[in-house]
Amino acid sequence: MEVTSPVRRSLPVFFFLMDIQLGCLLLAALGLYLAPVEISVFGDRVWLQLFLGLLGAVVTFSVVMILARSETLFGNILRRHCLQLTPLFSKLTSSQMVWVAIAAGICEELLFRGFLQSWLSQLSSPFLGLLGASLIFALLHCASWVYFFLTFMIGLILGIFYQMSGGLVGVMVWHSIYDLFAIFAIVRFPHMLGMDNEISRRD
Repeated sequence: MEVTSPVRRSLPVFFFLMDIQLGCLLLAALGLYLAPVEISVFGDRVWLQLFLGLLGAVVTFSVVMILARSETLFGNILRRHCLQLTPLFSKLTSSQMVWVAIAAGICEELLFRGFLQSWLSQLSSPFLGLLGASLIFALLHCASWVYFFLTFMIGLILGIFYQMSGGLVGVMVWHSIYDLFAIFAIVRFPHMLGMDNEISRRD
């Protein structure tokens, strides 16, 4: 009987998730090629952006963790979403989780903040560009009204930070670290999100 290694079993899921990020990257590249949009990856005060991106990820995840642990309708729905994601992310190795989080931070921020927000801002105004990019970001992550609201608010925060910093590196770090915290919490530390109670109820 042939025994399949955990790495080999995880490859289809890993490549599926990375293909999604590759699609975001290609869309961003196509948009930047076709539209007269100028973006800056680093902007000013890179070290400050890196620090604020890390701090923002910690604060954002802490808020989400508190909301998920709350015995409210919002918290109940959020925990169910996390449980639905567990079978997908649990197939990944720890190193693959890191790569998926990094890819999401880079590719999605390049698409939504770097290209889309900048392009919409040029077509209309910075406020409408921020609003439009955050709305599209939320719609493409939408699984329910709870997740739509959550991702819309996160998109607004990332968009404001991008406008203020003038560079993408800060929001890329913020997004990557937040996703890393979230994925590891869902798979390795479900009690942080109050998921242990939901799991015990199902059992």
